[in-house]
Amino acid sequence: MIRPLLTSEEYDLDLVSELKLLTKEQMTQRDLKHLVGEEVRDYVAANGINEPVEEKKRCWRIDYADTVQFHMDILPAIPQDDQFRTVLAARAVSGDQAELSIAITDTTHPNYQVVTTDWPPSNPKGFALWFEGVMRSVAAPQLNMLVRNRVYASVQDIPTYEWKTPLQRVIQLLKRHRDVMFRDEPDLKPISMIITTLSARGYSNESNLLDALAAIVAKMPDHIRPNAPRVPNPVNPAEDFADKWRSDSRLEKCFREWHAQVKVDLAALTGNLAAEKLIKLYDRSFGLKLGMDKAKQLATLGAVSAAPSVIVKSSPPRPWRRNA
Repeated sequence: MIRPLLTSEEYDLDLVSELKLLTKEQMTQRDLKHLVGEEVRDYVAANGINEPVEEKKRCWRIDYADTVQFHMDILPAIPQDDQFRTVLAARAVSGDQAELSIAITDTTHPNYQVVTTDWPPSNPKGFALWFEGVMRSVAAPQLNMLVRNRVYASVQDIPTYEWKTPLQRVIQLLKRHRDVMFRDEPDLKPISMIITTLSARGYSNESNLLDALAAIVAKMPDHIRPNAPRVPNPVNPAEDFADKWRSDSRLEKCFREWHAQVKVDLAALTGNLAAEKLIKLYDRSFGLKLGMDKAKQLATLGAVSAAPSVIVKSSPPRPWRRNA
């Protein structure tokens, strides 16, 4: 996660509501969508949330307005069947990842109102498991230290944001750079799943942030296929995270332009820049306002050390408890 670029923008919190005892043979996508929708509306009414629930193509949205502006998208889902998991296994998806796959709702799907096994697939937990596997060896010392210091009882209890690997920081940097570059054309910016997947594909356990950033940026184009799926989902290879590139050629063009600009800015950041130029570069590339003292320090120590990062407060706002 990265902080929204503009104060008018909201945090986007995505959740999955998986009803594990239901099957695709028992109901339609529409039935499931409305079942979850009723619960969401009841929750909103019970907690005195003023904004009405909004139905989106795949999910239900709750808008919060509290210390932090954000909205919550709740995606209805049920477990995938064994047949679909077998298909994933044939496509070299590991069993533990395939086991986490789900079937979701989509109002634009041709079988939205039909009882059928043909539902849109998704696998956010499987993707998270794949991503954690990419960075586990580098994260191990940090995880073991947290357990030794009794911050967490076991490694399994440690949330992913605590891992603090160079891969996570690189993705934060790249997403922030993207947001700044496309602040006037947000609909054309490369989507986060493409940036995250290509970054993880290009990560080779570098323990240094600058080394990881340089290696990942250099390798990104190598993991874009010439034919569909152009950027396959690692836990569902038939799914293409770049599928919209086919219907709107501007999107791939914008990705290529953004990637080229990242390389230019990375070369500048790792060069011997004076403090004044660093101030301009950080403002243009990351929307960061550096003071002169900090800029002079970075000019000596290395500009990338001031990368924007996740900020986790000890007492984060809890707007879901509106009456507390």
